[in-house]
Amino acid sequence: MRKRCVSGVLSRLVECCSRSKLSVLFPGVFLAGIVVFSGCTDITEFDAAFNGQLHIISAGDLSTINTISGITGARSLLIYPGNIFVASTMGLVYRYDSESMAFAGEYQVDSPSPSGFFQMTMDQSASSAYLIGAQGKIVQFSLPDCTVQNIFSICQAPVVLAVAAGSPSYLYVGDGPTNTINQISTGSHTVLSSCDLGFSIKSIAVGLFADSIVVGTSRGIFLVEELGAGNLRISSLLGPACNSLDDIPNDSSFVATTSESVGVLQFYKDPEPGNPSAGFVGEVGIEGIFHFIAAGNDWQHAYVLSYIGDNTSRLTSYNYAFFRIDQQVEIPGFPLDLKVSGNNVIYALTYE
Repeated sequence: MRKRCVSGVLSRLVECCSRSKLSVLFPGVFLAGIVVFSGCTDITEFDAAFNGQLHIISAGDLSTINTISGITGARSLLIYPGNIFVASTMGLVYRYDSESMAFAGEYQVDSPSPSGFFQMTMDQSASSAYLIGAQGKIVQFSLPDCTVQNIFSICQAPVVLAVAAGSPSYLYVGDGPTNTINQISTGSHTVLSSCDLGFSIKSIAVGLFADSIVVGTSRGIFLVEELGAGNLRISSLLGPACNSLDDIPNDSSFVATTSESVGVLQFYKDPEPGNPSAGFVGEVGIEGIFHFIAAGNDWQHAYVLSYIGDNTSRLTSYNYAFFRIDQQVEIPGFPLDLKVSGNNVIYALTYE
């Protein structure tokens, strides 16, 4: 660990974050916050990597199928047929066989960074993935061989990203410092349109329509639509302040978490440009912080990974058909990411 002097309250905050590793697990909350609040060059840098643990869990009864431990610098997950990919702060992507859980290789895709690599998303039409990399860059690499196809920058500090399927398809990227959503061409990787939301961007999800997305912010859930070429704008405020979002497969609805609950963002009819009609329904209380949510593939359940303290996370099975919590189980570690595969297996990544 390389350290420079930080004084006063900020010093105690940074030292606390260092001990708990929160400063490198959640740069949008801690590292970026330290840079903004300090306003000086006396910043502490952390180079130490940490180990992640991948919990493979049955969606049926939330029992653990397998566990992969000791994943150096683990930060985010991507599930691809036959493969599990884990991005690392070491600038690496690790690949595991989803059947045997055996290690299948590691691939250098960018330079190491303690505050990058915290989100991956797949472009199914191109059999490739996008990853938030080091120093605000975005890395595109092929699947499953992880050959780097492009590394580019389109904003100051990307905090969320998602690919909207369609023809053409778009990459949507949220910029933390400017609270801006950018619509990116997946062909040229140039900005086609931008929209300033005015509030801190927490999450992003795409649904059935390539030209519209749902964005969770510190103010609420917004529908952002493309209304004509080069015109990306906020269409409506649809729900409460939101921490995490995911789309329900083959549906126009979304599952979402607030600071204290999980529920469904439900469109009363398919959203029409400039005239959406939606509401946040089926709200059920949920404990913890740093929620990650992933919709299952049974058109009935979504899963939430939350931190409940004492180095323990809780996995919750939320039944969005009947608006209830069906099951909960505690797993060790601090939550890093959550994904559900096509065959309804849950992958929960935690810090050991």
